[in-house]
Amino acid sequence: MRTIQFFAVLRGLAMGLFSPIWILYLVDQGYDLLQIGLLGTIFEIAKLIFEVPSGTFADRYGIKLSIAGSFFLSVVTWAFFPFIDTLIICILAMIIWALSDALISGSLETWMSRVVGEERFGKEVMKNTQILIAFIVVGSITSGYLYSYNMFLPFIIVVALYTILFIWMSIFVKVPIVKIEHEQEHIKESFLNILKQSLKIVFHKRKVFLIVLSGFFTALTYDMVSRYWQPLLNEMGFSETGLGYIFALAGIFALILLGITMKLEKKIEKNPYMSLTIVESVSLLLVGVLTIGFKPLGAIATSILLAVEDVRHPIVISYLNKFFPDNYKNTLFSLNSGVGALGEILSGVIFGIIALEFGLTTTFLVAAIFLLPAIIIYWVVPKIHDKTSIT
Repeated sequence: MRTIQFFAVLRGLAMGLFSPIWILYLVDQGYDLLQIGLLGTIFEIAKLIFEVPSGTFADRYGIKLSIAGSFFLSVVTWAFFPFIDTLIICILAMIIWALSDALISGSLETWMSRVVGEERFGKEVMKNTQILIAFIVVGSITSGYLYSYNMFLPFIIVVALYTILFIWMSIFVKVPIVKIEHEQEHIKESFLNILKQSLKIVFHKRKVFLIVLSGFFTALTYDMVSRYWQPLLNEMGFSETGLGYIFALAGIFALILLGITMKLEKKIEKNPYMSLTIVESVSLLLVGVLTIGFKPLGAIATSILLAVEDVRHPIVISYLNKFFPDNYKNTLFSLNSGVGALGEILSGVIFGIIALEFGLTTTFLVAAIFLLPAIIIYWVVPKIHDKTSIT
């Protein structure tokens, strides 16, 4: 578990360094809001294409190879990034980044579940997320200063951090194997059969299907926020350094909210739907608040909104983990992420056009509406009684 936590430290630093400034870098290179939206859509299309095959790859060939591959491609992505002044290089960087994300999506959660076991999984995910966010805060505080000093410096440091992760995962890390008898039988399965069995599990359990479906709607809104909060706050008068502080503040809020979530773990486990309803309702309100344009309120609302998503993710995957058998877990988590990626694809197109034609204020107002279907689903799911169980 210590290795996973140390990985969270290095990943957090890397994410904190690039997250507050990478879209600003695109703007500085001359890309407009629609182009940024479309580039994000290319990223999400690529991620959707890679998501399920990468999960099946991890189920068939192992988590270690999948995670190490993700770190290697992260090195390539951020080594490419300083040279995205041409559209071809930018698109290539987005595709490589998408494959990197797809390879670690599901694999990291499966690795954690094998190390800590199902009973402790939810709590350990939250602890690991706290560590990740704490070091995102550290990275984000320095990112604005580094970018102001030299716009390439943050990307160079990110490449160094992911290089360390790649070497460590490739050479020194051993991943535990669960249920060896099933694993030996499972290796013989084809990619197609692994996918077929995973899809059966998703559609067999209607509660699982609806929770996965809700991720489509929430992805539309959260992706828009992650894509356009920097330009919106830049319009309000925040500098690059100020955006770094806002991102750091978001990390502090996330740590506080995760601490509260961990204390309420038992209650959340008994009624995850109510917890998710609260999360999405708060997000809906905060997205609306951002449209007011009041600078201090915008900073606080953005920070809390970015933090809320970090609380939602552990609740969802902890719930889904109970229904996912170990031998198909990577693929099933990838299917869940794939549905979210589909929402993010549409988000890039829909909100990119709205942002260009009507401005960012209207964009955020429209985005808030897309949280309503997810909230409705959370009210419907508890009323469903499945007659059959997953084996």
